Amino acid sequence: MNALTTLPPGVDEALGLAGQLDDALLHGFARLGDEHRDRLEALAGVFEGSPLGPAVAEAVAAVGRSEFVARSFLTLASARVALLGAAHDALLAQAREALGRPSPPAEEPTPRPAAGSAALLASSQQWLSELAIAGLSHLEETTVAPFAATLENLQADPDLTGLAALLTGFVNELMRHAPASKSASLPSFRWGDLWSAAMVRTHQVPGSPTFREAEGVLTPLGLDVQAHENFACFVLYGLFDDGEARTVRVPFSGYKVDAIAGAEAWDLFGDVAEPVLKALDGRKTLRVARAELRADGDLILRSPPEAAGAADPFGLADRLTATPPPPALYRHPVHIAEPVKLPRGHGLPIATERIPDGSELTKDVAGEATELIGLLRFDRGGWRVQPLCAGTRKKYAIAGGELTAARKKLKNRSLDVLKERSSRLLRGS
Repeated sequence: MNALTTLPPGVDEALGLAGQLDDALLHGFARLGDEHRDRLEALAGVFEGSPLGPAVAEAVAAVGRSEFVARSFLTLASARVALLGAAHDALLAQAREALGRPSPPAEEPTPRPAAGSAALLASSQQWLSELAIAGLSHLEETTVAPFAATLENLQADPDLTGLAALLTGFVNELMRHAPASKSASLPSFRWGDLWSAAMVRTHQVPGSPTFREAEGVLTPLGLDVQAHENFACFVLYGLFDDGEARTVRVPFSGYKVDAIAGAEAWDLFGDVAEPVLKALDGRKTLRVARAELRADGDLILRSPPEAAGAADPFGLADRLTATPPPPALYRHPVHIAEPVKLPRGHGLPIATERIPDGSELTKDVAGEATELIGLLRFDRGGWRVQPLCAGTRKKYAIAGGELTAARKKLKNRSLDVLKERSSRLLRGS
């Protein structure tokens, strides 16, 4: 992994330019000083000669004249997304060159017509523009609260789940920091990520990836957990063999309330989830039928898989493949998750912040492992590895292997309590 000790040319510069835009977003476009305007003009210079060049130059000129329209903020957000997308592509190419792994082709699904979602998208875009004008460092609860009604309607629109989940998390973070003037520090780069990602998603409804029906044997490699108070996303990484072996992601996601957390969150996913958790606990493979294998590398389970034989992830690790790159809109260094097998002494830092609380695969277990299967991540300016599966003297430890035991210890299930309360309200009792 010596090839990963230095960054590809241009990555630091792209991250720096994104940070300069974040400074303006934090300060507020209505309060820009000469230094901020100079930085925005430098940003426009970087895009000169590119397809985005004229639009970025026009947007920078408009905000410099204090002409604030949603179109200008959408363009600036697009510029930031393009910078981070270029950094993503350079870093992913570096990782795959180091691994000697070819990149599969990317699919760009055709956006769908906004139709009934147009008003919600426009409302979201306007609110995000108002945040940029006022400045995130001048945030007040009264800035965020009016968006609640729009957010509730976004959450009810299945075509906008990605945008709604993103904005739900963003709103939660903003409310925790309000009033921002009393916060010792603000996560400017993270908020720049969330603001720009949300803004570009207000432009159109994303298309769906193509897929084909698939059946085969899935060898679990470990679980990646991403969640906030009101949304949970668990991704099982695995090796799927339907005549051709490939690395896949098996996603489980849905809205929740903050009372539902940890192992209890799996109650949201019904009968399909239970065999997956048992397979992780018992180190078993799964026989999958009538699933959707999507062009983006996701394997969508449409019926509960069946337990099969003993799993041997390390014995199959030489068959790990790259997953297809995401569409351009979603490319960002933080989303790089390249599956990799590493020997002891690999030299990469462990991404401990990505290990869930209560996981059997702790930092110490990962550090002492004889061999490791994980996700190559780009975090905090350098390469790190998120452990999924660690070889030990006895059976291997796997991320998610502890969930079945944890769920057996649960007594009063929050989801059952909430259902009962809802039922009482509906009955009027």
